[in-house]
Amino acid sequence: MPRHFRFVETIPLTDSQFAELSKPRRGVVREVANGDGTFSIVDDDSLFSSYLRKVTVEKSLDGTLECRQEIEVESSIPLIGDLIVRGLRGRLLSIASTIDSPPWLPPDALPERNLKELIRLFFLSIAVAYFTTLMGQTLTFAAREFGSSVHAQANALFASRLDIFVALPILMLTKRFGRNVTLRAMVVAGALLSASTALAPSLLALTTLQVFAKASTAVAGILVTILAAEKVPSRARAWSLAVLLIGTALGAGSCDVLLPIAGISNTSWRILYAISLPFGIIGYFAVRNLTDSQRYSVIVDRRIDFRAIDPKRLAIASMAAFLTNAFLIPSTQFRNEYLRNSRHFSAAAIGLFVILTNIPGALGLAIGGRFAETKGRRVVAILGIVVGGGGLALGFLTTGVSLWIWTIIGSACITAVVPSLGVYQTELFDTSSRSLGGGLVTLAARIGSILGIFFVGFYGQSHPLGNSLALLFIPMLLLIPILIFFFPETKGLELEEI
Repeated sequence: MPRHFRFVETIPLTDSQFAELSKPRRGVVREVANGDGTFSIVDDDSLFSSYLRKVTVEKSLDGTLECRQEIEVESSIPLIGDLIVRGLRGRLLSIASTIDSPPWLPPDALPERNLKELIRLFFLSIAVAYFTTLMGQTLTFAAREFGSSVHAQANALFASRLDIFVALPILMLTKRFGRNVTLRAMVVAGALLSASTALAPSLLALTTLQVFAKASTAVAGILVTILAAEKVPSRARAWSLAVLLIGTALGAGSCDVLLPIAGISNTSWRILYAISLPFGIIGYFAVRNLTDSQRYSVIVDRRIDFRAIDPKRLAIASMAAFLTNAFLIPSTQFRNEYLRNSRHFSAAAIGLFVILTNIPGALGLAIGGRFAETKGRRVVAILGIVVGGGGLALGFLTTGVSLWIWTIIGSACITAVVPSLGVYQTELFDTSSRSLGGGLVTLAARIGSILGIFFVGFYGQSHPLGNSLALLFIPMLLLIPILIFFFPETKGLELEEI
């Protein structure tokens, strides 16, 4: 049900200021004059369900104009509608004829209908991230119950990255069954498979169940980013991806918050997998009424066509995914093992460390998503790689306070890379091949993560685990010249233009 807001302000104005105030506004709101001192907006392109601005004026004794501005707004955006409207109050009551978007919104005005759907995808991202994070966070505790070595854990993580070979055929069938049907099915499958892992009798059974669970969540994650990119304005794609990634951070953070449960006993890690069911219910209800984008709905040919994918664009997007995941996935997957064995953290201390060092990452996502729309994708990605990746690498080479400081810096900056690079996964392919292209790029990402995990498992047997993880940052630096010389700048362009 829409919430109603009314803002009133009376201020003295000069003639020129009144003339400015009497113009139809542009920016966050696009007004049309009604001819009676009131201004309204076109609902289809508005951030609000309804909007009316009324301007009345009286001349005071000293010759100045006493202007009364009254604004009535309705918002039906769930959960955050109040925050958005109240956050815009000062801008709406200003005398400027152009109302610039605040830093926490995208540069382009985002219609209310798009924001509602983005919130749905946001909640799904929370559920999908929880499923995806479980194995990496709990493996060290499951290995303790099963008596498995670090090498066995590396093999299990290596096998779990093969999920893309299950996910890719599903993505190829998406054109036939539709994105929404596939998305809902993958949410249900991911929740059931993750919950079933709580009953795993061995590391082999756990790994097998997680391969299929991760395949389901991989498909869901790709479709979520595509749906968001296709439905929002051109200068809101990276910002929207950053919003989804904040949901992803919350889902992964939920696993971190619950992680102390895994340290209660040798078998208590299973509780975290059982909690997958309520997350799955949230995710399913979030997207059960979701619709396909207009771009996708007009496609008539539902056949799979590999020729529709530009090989050069596939190559550069795949290389970016390969190099980033070769460093980021092993550093995430082995972080708890590193903290528990190399730095002697307890389960509770690990959970606290992960939460406190990842909180700045939400700020990095928000800033990175906004700057990717205003400054450009490539410059944000390069700065994030150098500062963020370097900070994480140094975190694996230091102890004490330095460990915390470098990890916080790395987490805050590396997240800016994700929306600026991740948005290319949808931008570089056309609508008919976007799901398949995303699947192939994810395959490259999996190969990168597999090789990174394999390197850590092999090199870490005879060298400190932290050194093994830090060394993986060196190949990631190769991405910088690739970004400079081969990636197009897609900021502000429509998907069809790209």
